[in-house]
Amino acid sequence: MNFIRVFLAIIIVCVAFVCKAGNPTGDNAGTLLPEGEFVFNLPCKIVNIHPEKPGKALLFIWLHGGVKDRPKHNLFAFNHLDCCDADDMIIRYLQANGIKAIALIPVCHQAVNEQCVTWSECWNDVKRMIDDFVGHNLIDPARIYLAGSSDGGTGTWDYVEQHPDVFAAAIAMSCNRPRMTSTPTFFFNTADETDCSSQVAILKRQGSNILTYRHCADAKHGDDARQCTDSLLAHFFAFSAPRK
Repeated sequence: MNFIRVFLAIIIVCVAFVCKAGNPTGDNAGTLLPEGEFVFNLPCKIVNIHPEKPGKALLFIWLHGGVKDRPKHNLFAFNHLDCCDADDMIIRYLQANGIKAIALIPVCHQAVNEQCVTWSECWNDVKRMIDDFVGHNLIDPARIYLAGSSDGGTGTWDYVEQHPDVFAAAIAMSCNRPRMTSTPTFFFNTADETDCSSQVAILKRQGSNILTYRHCADAKHGDDARQCTDSLLAHFFAFSAPRK
């Protein structure tokens, strides 16, 4: 009986997280789920950007950091999404430039698992979300973009290394350990991380598609978000994945 109560409580919290998420991006962006049936095992925030425009939206996925610091039993003990300014900056860019998009911001905790998990362990759930959007013809499957900071930056590297065909482009911030990937990837980190210049040079010689790397030695953890300038984001969103 106690197990049932705990399970129901978790489901209620997950639903509340989606329904109560604020709208930081302005009047033209909403947080309602798009029409259709969606079965997600991760709590998530969804922001619709310029939904009034015709055609399919691009999908922007943000992976938050601080995975190990977020207790599963209390999703609201710390704001999972208030870790870095880059996600808001990217959403504001999409809005200001009139781009039809859906921003998907999942929380790295499985609804039935009280232990902290990594983004790699959440891949099946993230992929289910992507497949739902594609299956409901809401997004262009060639325009799926990924970004993350800190643990989310590590998760970004995990995803583009293991599933490079899914994403049109990626941005990894405030993290170490760049990887081999065919996904066009922008990489930044700060004085709180290791200077990965030599690793990046080796990986690029081996064929990794790392477009840009900058070690921001004058920035603290998370402050490399300022690298997400309008010109960089225009470059980022200009990529499209090969049609299957």
